[in-house]
Amino acid sequence: MALIIGDIHGDLRKTKVFLGYEPDQKHIALGDYLDSYTEQAEQQLECLNLLMASNVVLLLGNHECHYLKNPLSRFPGYNSDHAKVFQDILEANIQRFKVAYAVDGWLCTHAGVKSEYTDQENNVTVLADMFNNAWKSYLKHRAENRHASYTYQSIFCFNFRMFVEGNLLPTNIRQIFGHVENNRPIVEREYIALDTTNSTGCWVYDTEKDLVLDIYSGEKIRFNSN
Repeated sequence: MALIIGDIHGDLRKTKVFLGYEPDQKHIALGDYLDSYTEQAEQQLECLNLLMASNVVLLLGNHECHYLKNPLSRFPGYNSDHAKVFQDILEANIQRFKVAYAVDGWLCTHAGVKSEYTDQENNVTVLADMFNNAWKSYLKHRAENRHASYTYQSIFCFNFRMFVEGNLLPTNIRQIFGHVENNRPIVEREYIALDTTNSTGCWVYDTEKDLVLDIYSGEKIRFNSN
């Protein structure tokens, strides 16, 4: 059982409401805690610290990765004025982060998994271990700039819409991701797209009730029975 939220991007209210909602359940955040275009850096910092002090399972998004030492890449929204502060917190807590997490038959990542991985393996627990082990290998060797594996990289910047349009999104696993913003969550049997950064809602997926819920309004989205 778990409650899963998409991109937060320094939204302090959303963070506090998420942390306080059904606190006895496992909470999972899909990354992108920083780099808001509307929230002040101080609020984003408070948001990050609240998450660090919580028991939430924290996945890394691309907007955390580009503040790390020896970053994979840099993305729009990078805050050079506060980069050192963000980096210090992230690096001090680097072991708190995962890049993938399996729960109740779902694979959670920041941006989603391409079918090239699931063609060979469709056990979401095995896939999560594969991505996390690749990330650990990268961390071990990044100082020498020897990337032991690139397996993990697409899950930070994968645009699921391109693969939906090309019928290339995996159909043999169920996955939940954020990264690509929508006005409302997209809820399909094979995937849930949970990035609603600039919407008025605080959308989460409840694995026990098998529905997507706006904590603010109480609105629910259920899977299409077809």
